[in-house]
Amino acid sequence: MVSWLDVYNVFSATVPLYVSMILGYLSTKHLNLFSLEQCVGINKFIAKFSIPLLSFQVISQNNPFTMSLRLILSDILQKILAAVVLAVVIRFWHPTGGRGGKLGWIITGLSVTVFPNTLIIGIPILSAIDGDAAKNILVQIVVLQCLIWSNILLFLFEINATWDLQSSGASIEHRVNDNEETDIEQEPIEEEEAIVRTRSSGTGKILVKAWRKFIVNPNTYAAMIGLIWATLHFRLGWKLPEMIDKSIHLISDGGLGMAMFSLGLFMASQSSIIACGTKMSIITMILKFILGPALMIASAFCIRLRGTLFRVTILQVNNLNFPPQKTIMVKGPGLYTEIGKKARDLLYKDYQGDQKLSVTTYSSTGVAITTTGTNKGDLFVGDVTTQVKNKNFTADIKVATDSSLLTTFTYDEATPGLKAIVSAKVPDQKSGKVELQYLHDYAGICTSVGLTASPIVNFSGVVGNNVLALGTDVSFNTQSGDFKHFNAGFSFTKDDLIAALTLNDKGDKLNASYYHIVNPLSNTVVGAEVTHSFTTQKNAITVGAQHALDPLTTLKARVNNDGVANALIQHQWRPKSFITVSGEVNSRAIEKGAKVGFALALKP
Repeated sequence: MVSWLDVYNVFSATVPLYVSMILGYLSTKHLNLFSLEQCVGINKFIAKFSIPLLSFQVISQNNPFTMSLRLILSDILQKILAAVVLAVVIRFWHPTGGRGGKLGWIITGLSVTVFPNTLIIGIPILSAIDGDAAKNILVQIVVLQCLIWSNILLFLFEINATWDLQSSGASIEHRVNDNEETDIEQEPIEEEEAIVRTRSSGTGKILVKAWRKFIVNPNTYAAMIGLIWATLHFRLGWKLPEMIDKSIHLISDGGLGMAMFSLGLFMASQSSIIACGTKMSIITMILKFILGPALMIASAFCIRLRGTLFRVTILQVNNLNFPPQKTIMVKGPGLYTEIGKKARDLLYKDYQGDQKLSVTTYSSTGVAITTTGTNKGDLFVGDVTTQVKNKNFTADIKVATDSSLLTTFTYDEATPGLKAIVSAKVPDQKSGKVELQYLHDYAGICTSVGLTASPIVNFSGVVGNNVLALGTDVSFNTQSGDFKHFNAGFSFTKDDLIAALTLNDKGDKLNASYYHIVNPLSNTVVGAEVTHSFTTQKNAITVGAQHALDPLTTLKARVNNDGVANALIQHQWRPKSFITVSGEVNSRAIEKGAKVGFALALKP
């Protein structure tokens, strides 16, 4: 279980960083200690000296001859997947209010999704969680990020910025002053320059101008020199002179605090802490905490990362502070639909006001046939379901009284933890769907795509473990370009309780649920659910309980704030066969009488 020492270690690593950020924010926003020019100077010092020297220090201490090839391949694959996914999304949905066109949004998406602040935040946090093992792995990720990905991202930024200026009728003139600082000036395009800038040479000039800005970035040189020195140090045993080594440490050791301080200065310079708005903040969190880890899980699964290496690669994507478990994980966070499921089953499962009969039989070949009929007042509905299993493959065919035919094909454990599902309903031509589910000790992913020309794409993902889980559920309509829904949820599970918090209906409804096992011997459980609607400002409260009279008989009851009370008794009179009697009374409409439901399920 999670110890207080684990929690203390994480807080000890993170609090000092945010103290620096808060000091930077307060010193500018409220104390007025720094002017705008001074803030720019502080930021330039950090960008030109502190962070490059910190990168050099970290990279030069990494042994390039012992780097994990699987980690490198997994990291590369994650970036490729992210670029493809973002390009597809931007192709169908182009956000408004930003700059830089589609390339700008792809760059922003990559920055948020797969470029974590590993150097500044990741190393302190994960070192506190997993010690030197995590730090050694993270250093390898820092090397890749500083040498390759940050430079590629910077080059794309420069291309995008130069492209925008070219499109808006401005040119960029690079001038290097005596302090070797590069200034960028925008000037109107002169007539003769406009003539020279033709369609054939425009792309080349954009690349040249972007390259000129790119090659003066000190972090690029720091990373390359750090790698060269690490090669010499670990191959030939060379060491830096003590005076040079101490000079580097003196500046780089303050790099973490200075970087966070500069972030506070930047926040103070904005009109609002959340400068991008609530909608973009929600999208950013989905990219950061769901899509990023999901892509890392997918790439790690393809490369077959395991153990500490896998855990660190997942956590470094978004620096989630999930303390490690000291026992072997036997169950992960599950799918998003399992957040709050225990409480929902306690409060709503098996309650009904109709009469239902279900009979299941098995043929000699193992085919299961289930016939179900439900009497709903003046309406009777029924269906017949046939299920065939062959090893990991399952086929379900369901024929209903409304003349519909539902077919579902499931292939379980195609690879460890992966399930594939294909379903379609006739005559509905838009019901075809392909669904993939992946379960891991630290993640659960479910994604589905409709089999139509303009499909609805669903994605839900959960990261965490069997104690803490954070997830989201998103549905996107490619035809209208709108989100059909996006939900987010969090759950906490202990030995005898489960608490869950979800945000549904595009942020309109906040749902909190609680499930507590009072006595496991008698299966005595209590639970509650509270839902608040921000639109109507109304609350819905439901509380319930269950108790086992004996190993075969269970009592359940619930009541809500509308005065509706339900109760049921369920008896297992033979293995897998249940008889359930339930009733409902509305205390605010006693004259309507009680509703009584009956269900009988027979299985051999």
